[in-house]
Amino acid sequence: MPEELRGLAPAKINLTLEVGETRPDGYHDLSSILQTLALADEVALRPASAPAMEVTGPFADGVPTDAANLAWRAVDALAEALGRDPEPLRIRVDKRIPAAGGLGGGASDAATVLRLLARRWPGVTESALATAAAAVGSDEPFFLAGGTALAEGRGERVTPLPDLPEHGVVLFIPPATLPNKTATLFRALDRDGQVEGATVSTALAKRLPVRVTGADLYNSFERVAFDCFPGLAELWEALEERTGEAIRLAGAGPTLFWIGPPDGAARVARAAAGLDCAGIATATAGSLWRR
Repeated sequence: MPEELRGLAPAKINLTLEVGETRPDGYHDLSSILQTLALADEVALRPASAPAMEVTGPFADGVPTDAANLAWRAVDALAEALGRDPEPLRIRVDKRIPAAGGLGGGASDAATVLRLLARRWPGVTESALATAAAAVGSDEPFFLAGGTALAEGRGERVTPLPDLPEHGVVLFIPPATLPNKTATLFRALDRDGQVEGATVSTALAKRLPVRVTGADLYNSFERVAFDCFPGLAELWEALEERTGEAIRLAGAGPTLFWIGPPDGAARVARAAAGLDCAGIATATAGSLWRR
């Protein structure tokens, strides 16, 4: 067994994200079709005398390097699911996914740690991985497999779907996010008072695999995000005007994105020039990204 294990942790976008009723456990019922991207962090772990974490890369600023990091928490979660003591490990994450942007980077890092530990620890079953992933957070169960999938419940019920054909994707990253972002947006939705069923997600899931554009997608958070994030509405309007395309919100934001034909990504990425955001051109990636 190699001393150090490495794996990729891909970003995601939500092709649909429908937020329903608040559940008795305090979470909201969700219905979302998620899609992994070629943009990915790199995660490595190796044995250590004491738990430690290092975060490097272009989006390392502000990422915690202690037990607040989801990747660190994944080690404890899997050890608990297996009924064993956690092994002291040094985790290194090369952050290529913008943090706190709605792209799932932290959750993906945690899921990659779980998959690497499955190669290191004996007796790790799919059931134990699923239990640990759900204990860490709502997006982690999806990232155990990646590709295209329907997530329901609070995100822990994941149904694989046919891989989306390759699409170009351009991410537009504003310079700042919100403290307690996800909780803030859920509270704003609760005040909004509109409760939705899983109509868009169900309809798109039945059509896959198909080619999509932003006009085919839906995100409940778009009802409130442009009021919660200063300047986001103006950025969205400028991007749609420059590209002539539908621009959507990634997860709970504040990242915006375009999706369409692969050969259109370079043109759309140029729309970020001179605006208060960074443009990252990438592509969809199917479940085989793990290989």
